[in-house]
This record gives sequence, structure tokens and C-alpha cells, in this order.
Amino acid sequence: MTMKRIITESGGHLYFVPELPIYVNRVHESFDLQQHTHDFIEISYVAEGRGSHYIENVSMNVTKGDLFFLPVGISHVFRPASTNQNKPLIVYNCIFTQAWMNQLLQHAVTMGEQEIPLFFQKATDPHGGVEFLSFHEQNGEFQPLFERLHFEYKARRAGFITVMQSCVEQLFVYMHRAKFDPDSSVPHTSMKSIENLLTYIRMNCSDPITLVEAAAKLSLSERQLQRQLKKLTGMSYTTYVQHARLEACCQYLRESTDKISVIAARVGYQDMKFFNQLFKKMIGVTPRQYRQQQAERKKPLASIE
Repeated sequence: MTMKRIITESGGHLYFVPELPIYVNRVHESFDLQQHTHDFIEISYVAEGRGSHYIENVSMNVTKGDLFFLPVGISHVFRPASTNQNKPLIVYNCIFTQAWMNQLLQHAVTMGEQEIPLFFQKATDPHGGVEFLSFHEQNGEFQPLFERLHFEYKARRAGFITVMQSCVEQLFVYMHRAKFDPDSSVPHTSMKSIENLLTYIRMNCSDPITLVEAAAKLSLSERQLQRQLKKLTGMSYTTYVQHARLEACCQYLRESTDKISVIAARVGYQDMKFFNQLFKKMIGVTPRQYRQQQAERKKPLASIE
């Protein structure tokens, strides 16, 4: 006897708040969530680990760098390769309403772009049969966009919606290029090494290696590494380290009651005056104000895959 799969429905009302039809998270996948459909568009990016992705009746192995575009009504679920907590499957999810995506595509049309809007309109057209799209990044083009999306959504500085909109538009461009115009101009091994470096910085942001040490490990000059980082992330080495530290700091401020000085030290800042000035400059408010704002803001508690 064949067992019928149970597919649940996940509604955008669980994630979206008024005037913000986009939601971003970063989750450790598990075996708890059932296969489910959405009433919104979802773009999922595998940031770490490996596992499986079940989409409709298809099962595929996934690893770091895989990206999926999932239209409304497509059922899916991620599963890690192991229950070992030391080998997690970590996925970024960016979801938004169909109406919001249509506005972005229409803006592209008014700017003279036709090919990309038609590509995604066809993929999401219920009359033509919606279909999921899958990609694998070649030159590290997806990861920095998801990092920026996640940071902007969590920090919510002035203008964050504009920045997030720009990131999603760039994702559309890179997905289209990956499908029709793959770029192999940058050696995969070189980009892989830089991606590993960025991961190391995020995981060790309290005591990252210096630019000189990083360049030596990658057998690059400091100038070459700076140029590659700028191309990949839009940031200098120092700015990326600060970004990683403040992203960790924001998470501690949201999720713990530790003193701000303790959190600052935990992410590598001993000089509180410098830390407060940098935080205000990059986030737009002081650490104390940020914590208060996050405590007052009612956020969706559900998580998605």
C-alpha cells in the first residue's frame, strides 16, 4: 500500500507585516517540518552543509551554492543529510508576495529590460503551468546578496527596503544569467577559496585574521584580495569584518539580555566609545536604541523552509 504524502499550506500572513511584503531568515534545517506549499514566492539559498530538497515529486541532493526559485503553489521541504548537529544544513530564505515581484519586474520593463521580466513571468504564470527553477552559483554571486538581505531585514536601518529591493533585483539578473549566459571568467577554485575566507570571518568575527594573513593564505596580493572582495561583496576587507561583527552583535541584542559591553567584547570590540560610534554609523541607532526597537516590534515567530 502506498502512503499518501501530507502536504501542509503556509500563508504569507505568518511572515509579512503591513507595508513590508518581504521576509528573510536563515535557518538550520531539520526533520520536523512537513512538505508544504506557499501563497508567496520563495527563493532559497543553501549557505552551508548538504542534504536533500524535495520539490513536488522530485528529490535532489543539495550542497552549498544551490539556489531555488519557488513560485506560488509549489510544494517543497529541505532535509539535512544527517541529524549530527555539527554538520548542519543552513538555508537562507527570501520570500515575497507575487504582487511585489510583479512591481519589480514592471519597473525593469519601464527601464527597457524585457528578457528577464518575461522569464520570471513565464515561470510564475498559473495559466502556463508554474515551474520551479534551480541554479548553482559559479562565482559566488548569490551568497553576498543573501547576507545583505538578511542583515538589512534584521537591522532595519533607514532605507533598508530600498536596499532589499535592489538585492532581489540583482538575484533575478544573476539567475537569468546563470540560465542563459553563464560566466566562467573567474576560476572556480579562486572564488571557492574566497567564499571559505568569508565564512571563516563570519564564524570567527571576534578575532578574524588580518588582510595580510588572508591574502597570504590565498596566495594573492593584498590589492588583488581587496579587488576580489569588492567585486564579490561590494565591501572592503575591513568593512566586511565590521559587517560580520555587527550582524552578530545585532543577533545578541535581539536574542539575549546580556549587557551591551559584554556583547561588544564578544564580537571583538573593547573600546566602547568606538563601538557605539561604529554601531550608530552603520545601523543608524545606538545599540541600546536598537535593542529597544526590536523588543517593541512584534515579529512573526514562525520559521519557514
